[in-house]
Amino acid sequence: MKLPLLDGHSVPRWFWPLLLGLNLLLHAPFFNQPPNSVHVWRQSNTMAVARNLYEEDMNLLRPRVDRRNESDGVTGMQFPSYEWLVAVGYKALGFHEAIPRVVTWLIFAAGVVAFFGLVRLLTGSRWLAAVGAWGLSWSPELFYHSINALPDILALSASIAGLYFFLRWYQGRAGIHFWLSLGLTTLAGMTKLQYLVVGFPIAVLILRDLWQRRLSWRRDAAPLVLFALVAVGCTLAWYAYAVRLIETSGLADFGLELRPATDLGVAIKTLTHNIISDIPELLINYGNFALLLIGLFAIGRGRYYRSAWFGPVLVWALALLAYHLIELRQMSVHQYYMLPYLPVLLLPVVVGAGWLARQPRWRPVLALLFVAQPVLAFVRIAPARWMGGAREVPVELFEPATRAALENAVPNDALCVVGPDESGCKYFYFLHKKGFGYNESAQLFQPFVGAQPYLANCIQRGARYLYTNDTTLVASPQLQPYLRRVIKRVGDFQVVELQSAGTQSDSSAIR
Repeated sequence: MKLPLLDGHSVPRWFWPLLLGLNLLLHAPFFNQPPNSVHVWRQSNTMAVARNLYEEDMNLLRPRVDRRNESDGVTGMQFPSYEWLVAVGYKALGFHEAIPRVVTWLIFAAGVVAFFGLVRLLTGSRWLAAVGAWGLSWSPELFYHSINALPDILALSASIAGLYFFLRWYQGRAGIHFWLSLGLTTLAGMTKLQYLVVGFPIAVLILRDLWQRRLSWRRDAAPLVLFALVAVGCTLAWYAYAVRLIETSGLADFGLELRPATDLGVAIKTLTHNIISDIPELLINYGNFALLLIGLFAIGRGRYYRSAWFGPVLVWALALLAYHLIELRQMSVHQYYMLPYLPVLLLPVVVGAGWLARQPRWRPVLALLFVAQPVLAFVRIAPARWMGGAREVPVELFEPATRAALENAVPNDALCVVGPDESGCKYFYFLHKKGFGYNESAQLFQPFVGAQPYLANCIQRGARYLYTNDTTLVASPQLQPYLRRVIKRVGDFQVVELQSAGTQSDSSAIR
C-alpha cells in the first residue's frame, strides 16, 4: 500500500532542530504581543473566553463572553477545548499575553510531527515525510496563526494525528492507536466541525475493504461502529447543545450556521480569488505551489490512480470542496477556514518533490524551493501583521501603558457600554470589561425597547460607565442627559460615568 516514491531515503539528524528551531526563532519576537492584525476580533473573543474560564469558572460546559449585557455571559460556541487549555496555563502561570501564543505553537509543532508520521505511513519514505512536515511548517496562513489564539490550530493538529493513529490501528490493530485516534478525531470535530472531514478517507478505506472482503465482521465491526458513533455523535451533540445555549442566552458572538454564497457573481469572484491568490500565496506558499503543480503533473503521468490511497485522498479532497462551497461567504475574508485543506494539498507537493529529487539536474531547483519557503512565509506575514505596532486595534488599546490606564479607570466588576466596535469583542477584551456593546454611536440613541433609547435601556439594566473613542460623542447634545462626568481621557478614548437610571429618567423628563 505504499506509493512508489523514494523508499529508503532517510532524514538527517539536524532536520527537526532546524525545522522547529527556525520556526520558533522567527516567531520569538512576537510572542509577547497582544492580539493584533488580521482576524484580531477572533483572537480577542477566543482569549476572552479563556480569561473568563480562568477568572470565573473552569466549567467547559459554560463558556462565557464579555459582551454579555447584564447576564453571566454563558453562550454557545465550538467546544472550548483550546480556551480551556489556555485557562489551565493561566492557572499555572498567571495571566500573560504570551501564554496563548506558546500553547498554540506547541499544538502546531505536534501537528507537524503528526503530519510527518502520516506522510511516512502513506509513502513509506522518511525523506518524503520530512518534505511534508517542512511544507506544512511554512504555510504563510499557518505561520501566522501558529502563535495566535485560534482553536483551528488545535482542530487541525488533532485531525491529522487522529487520521494517522487510525491508519496505524487499521494496519496493526494495536488498541492504544484506536483510542488515540478516537479521542483526537472527536476532539478535532468538536473543536471545529469542518475538521471531522478526515472521516471521509476513513470511510472510503473501510467501504473498499468491505467490498474486497478484507475486513472481519467479528473482529472489526464493533470498534468501527463505536468509532463512528462516538466521533460523529459527540460532535453533533455538542453543537446541538451550543445552539441551545445561544437560544437561551440570546448572545450570538459565535456563529454556528452555514454561510454559502447567495449571489453567483460574488461566488465566482470569491472562487477566482481563492484559486489565483489565496491558495498559492497565503495557504501553501509559492514554493510549495510550484511543487504542487509538478506533483499534479507527476500524478497524471505516473498512474497514481492505481495506488491504494488514491481513492481515499480523492474523496477527502471532494469533501473539502463541498465544504468550501457550503462556507463560500467565509472564504472571501476568512482564509483560516481553508486550513483543513493543507494536508490534502501537501500530498501532491510531496509527490512533486519526489519527482524533482529523481532528476539530478533539477535537484538545485528543489533545494532552492525548500530554502525559499521560510523566507516567503516570514516576508509575507511578519512585516504586514506583526511589525509596526497596532493593526486593526486602536493604538490606545495596543500599547501596555495606555491600555492599563483605560482598564483601571473604573472597577473591573462594573457593567460598561463599550464601542463603537463592530466586532463586539475587541474593545471588551483589551479593556477587560463586560457589559453592553454598540457598533456605531448613533445606535446609542435609537429606540431599543419601545421608545426607550438603547443607552437608556443599558443604564436601566445596570450599565454605569461608557467607553468610547468617538471623539465627537461626549460633546454631543444627545449624550448630555446621560452623562454625569468624564473620568478619564487617553488619546481618543474617553471614559464617562453615566447617570443612574432614576436620575437619567428625571433628566430626560426635564429635557
